[in-house]
Amino acid sequence: MRAIVLFAHGSRDPLWHRPMQAVATRVEQRLPRARVACAYLELSSPSLDDAVQQLVDAGCTHVRVVPMFLGVGKHVREDLPGMLQSLMNQHPLIVFEPLPAVGEHPDLLDLMAEIAVEGW
Repeated sequence: MRAIVLFAHGSRDPLWHRPMQAVATRVEQRLPRARVACAYLELSSPSLDDAVQQLVDAGCTHVRVVPMFLGVGKHVREDLPGMLQSLMNQHPLIVFEPLPAVGEHPDLLDLMAEIAVEGW
């Protein structure tokens, strides 16, 4: 079974989570056979470790990790690779597929530009 983890920074504000959960819902609609989970670096739960453990416990053998960060700062460049290495060590039979941060994807950059100029 395959899974997708949407990995974001996290916030104490419960309203902050709405867009992340909306993306998860859209992913589930597009891939009904995949498991989808949100995970957070800090200030929210579940953590990446906890989300992955739940997916592994559910029988997932392939986990795609999508960093939901617009900017590629320290969290994406340094923290996430270390966290992924730890997960690979903990779960050697699981295939982890880390993707680049969404903020690097040209389609998202084009969409944000379209939103900025819409109606101009």
